[in-house]
Amino acid sequence: MDDFESRLREFRPRRPAAIPDQRLQLLRGPIWVAVAAGIAAVMLIATWMKTPSTDQPAGDTATLTTLALERPDEFDAALARISRASLPDVTQPGGALHQLAKF
Repeated sequence: MDDFESRLREFRPRRPAAIPDQRLQLLRGPIWVAVAAGIAAVMLIATWMKTPSTDQPAGDTATLTTLALERPDEFDAALARISRASLPDVTQPGGALHQLAKF
């Protein structure tokens, strides 16, 4: 039994070496290059889409910030026009608030 125990103590398990696959080795480089190029293209397109336009408004067109700072009355009128065009009319029967009140 001593002989078995001594051999058991000497045993050191080792991980087997990877089986070389030439096809996998050939594809490893081009695959990573293609993945990196694809990621770079997606990031470039996303950055291009998120970048605000650099077009300046026409000289006679005032921005809302300019209106708010320099001509508050015109700013209030502009906000009223924008809200009428984009928000639902809550005063008419069957409108947004009427539908929500049913719940």
